[in-house]
Amino acid sequence: MADGLGLGRNVFSRMVREERSDSCLRVNRYPLLMCGVETLSGQNLIGFGEHTDPQIISVLRSNNTSGLQICLTDGTWASIPPDHSSFFVNVGDLLQVLLTRDIKDFATSEGMRQFLITKDVDFSLGHCV
Repeated sequence: MADGLGLGRNVFSRMVREERSDSCLRVNRYPLLMCGVETLSGQNLIGFGEHTDPQIISVLRSNNTSGLQICLTDGTWASIPPDHSSFFVNVGDLLQVLLTRDIKDFATSEGMRQFLITKDVDFSLGHCV
C-alpha cells in the first residue's frame, strides 16, 4: 500500500513496530438499528451513525453482518456487502489530508438489523481513545 501511495516502503510497518508507536488494535461493536431515535438533521439514527474515520487507515473485517455503508461523491449511500473472508481498507481523514492537503467530508454509516462487530487496526499520529 505504501508503494502505491508513493510513501517509503516501511512507513506503515514502522508505525506498528516502534516501541513508542501510537497504533492500536480496536474491536468495535456497532449497536442495532434504534427505531425512533433521530439525528440533528431529523433522520433516524442508523447504527453507529454517520461518521468519518479520523486516523490514517482503518482495516476492517466484519462478522458477516450487513449494514456497512459509504457515502458516495453525489451524496447517496451505498451498501457494502459483508464478506467475512475479506478485509476492507478505509482511507482515513488524516491520510486524505497528508496526500491531498485537502479536508473533505467523507462519511460512513452502519444501518444494521443485527449487531456488527469489526476488528480494525488504526494507524494514527495520536493516542487511541
